[in-house]
Formats: sequence, C-alpha cells, structure tokens
Amino acid sequence: METESILCQSCGLEAPTKFVEFNQNIGMLLARQRSFIKGNLCKNCVHSHFWKKTLVTLGIGWLGTISLILAPVFIIMNVVHYLASLGMPTVPPGAIKPFLTAGPP
Repeated sequence: METESILCQSCGLEAPTKFVEFNQNIGMLLARQRSFIKGNLCKNCVHSHFWKKTLVTLGIGWLGTISLILAPVFIIMNVVHYLASLGMPTVPPGAIKPFLTAGPP
C-alpha cells in the first residue's frame, strides 16, 4: 500500500501513514502469548512499535516448542515491514490530533 496522508491509527496524529503489521510472541514452557498491531501508522509509531514488539520477541519469544518456530518468523516479518516503511515521510513538526468543533445550530 502507498503512503497516504491520513490519521495515524495508533497516536491519532494527522501525518503521512503506511500500513504495517508488527507481531510479538512471548514463549512460555507450555503456552505462548501473542500480541500484534496492524494498521496505518505514522513514522514515529512505526519505529516505536517495531522496536517494542521485536525486542520482546528476540528476548523471550523463543521459549517453548511452538514459539521456537514462530519467533523467528515474526522477527523476519517485522523487519520486512519495518524496512518497507523506512522511506516514508516524517511526521510534520506541529502535527496535532484533529478535533471536532461546534457547528452551526
């Protein structure tokens, strides 16, 4: 998907966004916990979510049988989405969240 100037679905700022998906896996001996974020995100949120999700997966995502297979897949997918978003424009200085104003009665 191409970069579009719309609202970031994570922080709400009006800024250029790109569709990305970042997965996180927390492996436990007999279970696992998965977390993800996907949507149109601004560059600041792309950086933030990529590092949070990927570092947790790198640190404790591989513990457990299923997690041993899924963690590397999630990390590779996260890196691919992150690299694809590096060329997007930065958040403009002074970007704000839009707000509704009272209209005519």
